[in-house]
Amino acid sequence: MIACSSEYPDPIEEKKDKENPSTRPPLDLTSAISKRIEGNTSEALTILRSLAESHPDSIEVFVQLGRTLMEEKEFSLAAFRFEEALAKGAPSNLAKEAAQAHYLSKDEEAAIQRFEQYLSSGVDDPDSQLRYARLLAKKGNTTESINAFFKASEDASSDDCQLMGNLFLSKKLLPQAKHWFEESMRRDDEISPKPLLGLLQVAIAQGKESDAEIMILAIEKRHSGYLEKTDLSSYCANLIKRRRLGDLIARGIDSRNSTITELASGLLAGNLTPKKLPSPAVTSRGAKLSATFTLDYDRQNFENESSIEKNISTSFESSSDTTMSLADAFASPIENIKETEGAIESPLDLGLTAFSQGRHTLALVHARDVLKSEPKNPSAWVLCSQAHFQLGEIDAAEMTILEAIRHDPMNVDTRLEYLRIARETLASDRYLQELEKTRELFPDSVDILWELARRYHVVEKMPVTASILYQKVLEKALPESSIAQQAKVELIKIEQLP
Repeated sequence: MIACSSEYPDPIEEKKDKENPSTRPPLDLTSAISKRIEGNTSEALTILRSLAESHPDSIEVFVQLGRTLMEEKEFSLAAFRFEEALAKGAPSNLAKEAAQAHYLSKDEEAAIQRFEQYLSSGVDDPDSQLRYARLLAKKGNTTESINAFFKASEDASSDDCQLMGNLFLSKKLLPQAKHWFEESMRRDDEISPKPLLGLLQVAIAQGKESDAEIMILAIEKRHSGYLEKTDLSSYCANLIKRRRLGDLIARGIDSRNSTITELASGLLAGNLTPKKLPSPAVTSRGAKLSATFTLDYDRQNFENESSIEKNISTSFESSSDTTMSLADAFASPIENIKETEGAIESPLDLGLTAFSQGRHTLALVHARDVLKSEPKNPSAWVLCSQAHFQLGEIDAAEMTILEAIRHDPMNVDTRLEYLRIARETLASDRYLQELEKTRELFPDSVDILWELARRYHVVEKMPVTASILYQKVLEKALPESSIAQQAKVELIKIEQLP
């Protein structure tokens, strides 16, 4: 009789109730949510904790509990509640909130795991993707971090681009590192010293002392004393002493015990310029790539030295319109070009002027204006290609230079521009094939003969073929020209080979 009494619950029925929560009355979270909306999170927590005890299998309760704890800045407890909800079968998108809670509670390993779970579902969430990438970089997962950054690179901030540059630099991928340091400068309203320092590190790693000198003076001009706080201060001081000793002596600067800041200040104060700054080598109508990207030998750097010195004489002046080569490549704001003495310049001329000033985005805008009305204008396509290349947009540079060739196939200067880009994009054997094809089209071009000779000599290690091509350079070039003299030097080197 006692066992059948209605005063005691049937244990079998009670077990069924626990195993089947759907048989319970609907869960009412209205009161707790109202308290959250009112900002009374403490009372909301009390209600939710009570509901969690009475409904231990309710995912909704634990989700609301986690969100309320986030509002209370109880990040560790919030992460715990989100994890409970996920364990009970919550949707995978809750992993994002769990990841954020773990991140804010300084549990970075757990945050990485939850971000990975959330992003693996294929959601389009650049903000979470970038947070995930930053966490991976902080943990030293370089390759994974780079891959994660690339999935949201269009939304990356200036600091994210700087971080990507450092990641590529750590892996010795110098062209990519340089691109992202420059991209960091483009996406920042002001010129920060960090990307400039990154470009300096790239120049040092590449052994390009001329570029390194530019970056040193650019950093010290805008952020005087910054290099003194880095581990490159001694290197920078020694490089400036070695390369600019004559200028230092002319200025009466005692370089023996001077810091890099003192050396740079002395040089910049007198508007002195580095003697070997990269400068555009003008071989035909239109702007050209920076000498940083020219072929191995640029004869105009020898034959037009006085012209080059004139072009770079204002590189480190103190005016706001200063052009500082690599340092200012992406720093100049887009401004309106003024009319010159009453005459309105054409869009192409405006583009060429902007390009020569290092304002590559503006040059691209003007070139596109030309192409709207003259879609077959090869000069505009060349300018587009050059601007894309300087902006690090290699694929676009290659496509636009090919379009220029299509509209002007027998222009040797356009072909040379293509070869400069192809050297960066094509495999070694494919690039050699392009060189050979170009030589067949322009057999009398000294520049192409020289580049082909250097390729066989330095890259392909075929001195016999190279010597034949050097001889052809001597036949085609003026006897007293610098390129002829250099060809003679290379022939002597080949004859001395064992």
